[in-house]
Amino acid sequence: MSGPPAQSSDTHHATAERDRIPQPTDGPSLALTSFHVAGVAFLLIGLVLALYQGLQEFGLVSAVSWITWTHIHFVTVGAFTQLLYGTLPQLTARKLERPVPSSRTTGAVFFGLNGALLLAWYGRAYGEPLWFDVGLATIWLLTGWLFALVVGMVVRSSDGRARDPTVGFYVLSPFVYLIGLGFAFGLFSHSLDVPGGWWGLREAHVHANAWGFLGLAAIGTLYDLFPRLVDTELYSERLKRYSFPLFALGIFPLVVGPVLDMGKTVTAVGLVLYAAGYVLYVYTLFRTYRSGTPNGTALSVLVAQVWILGPAGFAPFILFGVPLGIPEQWIEAGALHFFFMGWALPIALAGSLLVARSLEWPGTDHPRGHGLVPAEGVPAVIGPWTVLAWNLAVLAVGIGFFYQDQLWSALLHGPGYAVLLGIWGYYLVRIVGHRRSVRTDAPAS
Repeated sequence: MSGPPAQSSDTHHATAERDRIPQPTDGPSLALTSFHVAGVAFLLIGLVLALYQGLQEFGLVSAVSWITWTHIHFVTVGAFTQLLYGTLPQLTARKLERPVPSSRTTGAVFFGLNGALLLAWYGRAYGEPLWFDVGLATIWLLTGWLFALVVGMVVRSSDGRARDPTVGFYVLSPFVYLIGLGFAFGLFSHSLDVPGGWWGLREAHVHANAWGFLGLAAIGTLYDLFPRLVDTELYSERLKRYSFPLFALGIFPLVVGPVLDMGKTVTAVGLVLYAAGYVLYVYTLFRTYRSGTPNGTALSVLVAQVWILGPAGFAPFILFGVPLGIPEQWIEAGALHFFFMGWALPIALAGSLLVARSLEWPGTDHPRGHGLVPAEGVPAVIGPWTVLAWNLAVLAVGIGFFYQDQLWSALLHGPGYAVLLGIWGYYLVRIVGHRRSVRTDAPAS
C-alpha cells in the first residue's frame, strides 16, 4: 500500500470533524442476502432484454410492445432496488451500531418485493390495471417499511452518529422513492388530474426514482466506501457536509416542478441546487481518487459520475424552450440512456462485484475482510482501456438516440450498443466467477 498522502487544510478539517462525530466500527462482515443474488440475476435478465431490444430496433426480431418498459423496470426495480434493499439496512445499521433486520423479516420482504414486481409487470404488460395496482401498492408499502426501518435506527442511535450526512442520504432516499412510486399510479392504471399532465407525472416519477432513490442512496454510500476502494481518506468531510442540504433542497423541486408544470421556476431551481451538490460530490471523489491507490473498479465508478450530469446538460434547453432541432422524446431517451448505462449500471456492477467478493452468507466465518470493501486486494474486473471503451460506447449510443433520423446514427448506435452489451456480459461472468472462488476458498480458511 502507498504511504499516506500529504494532508490539505480540508483533510485536517476532516480529521477534526471525525474526532467530533463517532465513526462506525469495522464490526462483523455484512451478510449476503437473497436480495444481492436477485440483484445480479436481474442484471443478467436486463442484459438479455437489452439485447432483444437492440435487435428489435434493427428489425431482426419480432416487435414486443412491453419490452422497453420491462427492460427499464427489471433493471431499476429488479436490479438496483434489490441491491439497495439488501445493502441499505445493513450499511445504516453498521453506521449507527444498530441491529439489522432478522433473516425471517428479510426473507418476507424479499418475497413480497419480487412477487409485487411480477404482479406489476403482468398488469402493465397484459393490460390488467388491478394486478398492476396490487403490485405497485405492495412495493410502496415495503418501501415504507424500509423508510421506517432507517428512521427507527436513527431515532435509537446514540453518540451523535446520526449527524453524519450519509445517514441523511439513507433517510431521504426511500422517502423520495415513496413519492415517485405514488406518481406511478397515474401513469398506467389511473388518471390523475395535475397541471403537468401525464408527461409531468412521468418526469416526476423518473426524477424521484432515479435522481432521488437511486442517486441519493448511491451518493451517500460512495462518500463512505469510495475512499476505501483506493485505500485513503475522503478528501473533505466539510464538502460532504455542505453537499447534503443542496441535494435535499434540490430533489423536491425536481420532483414537484414537473407535476405543477412549473419547469422554468420550480424545476429549474431544483436542478441548480442538485447540480451544485453534485459538483461538490464529484470534486470530492476526484480528489480522493488522486490521493489514493488507483484500480479498475474505482476508476469505472469515478468516470461514471460524469454521466448523471448528461441529462442535466439538456434540461435548461427543454425547460426554457430553446430549440435544439431534436425532438424532446429523443432527448429524453438519450438522457435516460446516459443516466442508466453511463452512471447507474457501472455503479451497480461494481457494487455487485464487491458483494460477490466480500459478503458472506449468514452464519459463516470467513476472514476475507469486513464490510462491503475488502480489507485488502480490492477486486477489479476491468482496466483503464475497458473503462474508456465503455464510456465511448455510452457516448456513441447517446448520440445515436439524438439523431435517429440520420442514416449515420446506426453506425454509432449499433456498434456502441454491442460494446456495452459485451462488457456488461463479461462483467457478470466475472462476478459469478468471483463468488464461486470465495465459496470454494471458504472451507480451507
